[in-house]
Amino acid sequence: MNGSAVYLQPAFVLQHRPYREACVLLDVFTRDFGVVSMLAKGVRKEKSKIAGLLLPFSALRLSFVDKNELKVLSQVEYVDSYPLERLALYCGFYVNELVQIFVHKYDPQPEIFSCYERCLSDLLLGERIEQTLRYFELDLLQEAGYAVAMDYEGDGKPIQTRQRYNFLADFGMVADSEGLIGGETLSKLSARAPLEGRALVEAKLLFRKMLDGHLQGRPLKSRDVLAKIIKYL
Repeated sequence: MNGSAVYLQPAFVLQHRPYREACVLLDVFTRDFGVVSMLAKGVRKEKSKIAGLLLPFSALRLSFVDKNELKVLSQVEYVDSYPLERLALYCGFYVNELVQIFVHKYDPQPEIFSCYERCLSDLLLGERIEQTLRYFELDLLQEAGYAVAMDYEGDGKPIQTRQRYNFLADFGMVADSEGLIGGETLSKLSARAPLEGRALVEAKLLFRKMLDGHLQGRPLKSRDVLAKIIKYL
C-alpha cells in the first residue's frame, strides 16, 4: 500500500471482533487492497453513529489511515446492504471465510471483489443457493491463480460427456471410470450452465477436493456449521 491514507475505498466487512473497551478489530475485503485489518476506534460507545454499519454483507466505502500493519478507520459511508437470512446467511459466512483464506492481505483482487458482490446478490435472491456457491468457488479458484480447465483433460484431450473423471492436483482432470465427476457436469461448469441434481452433487465433490488441496488440512469453521444447518432444514 502506498501513501499515508486511503479514501472511500469500496469494501465489505468480513469479520469483526471487540477490542479493548470501545474498539472493534475488522478484517475488511477492499476492492483495491485485498484483505485489510483495521482498527475502528470508539465504535462500541453508545453514541457511535457507525457501529451499525460495520457489519458483514454491507457494501461500504471506507477511509483509513495507513500507519502500520493495523490500519485505523477514519470514515464510513454506507452504499448498500445484502440482508441474508437462514441458509443464505450461513452460506455468506462460508464465502467470507473462503475470501479470508484465498485473498492475501494488500493483494488487489478487483475481479474476486466483483465475484463476491455478485455472489451476495445471488444469495439474497434465495434461489439456486448451492449453484451460487459452486460458481463462486470456481471463480475464486480461477482468479486466485488455481484455475483448472473444465473442458479439457490435463493432457489436452477434450472432455467427453459420457466419460467420468477425477481431479489430480498440479495436473487437472484425468479420465477414470470410477471418477467423482462426469464429463457432462464438467461441460456444464465450463459453460456456466444451470446445475441440478447429480451435477450439483458432483460439482460439490469436485470443488471440495480442489479447495481442500489448497487448505492443506486447515478446517473451515463455517463448513461444519453449514453442514449442520442443512441437515436440519
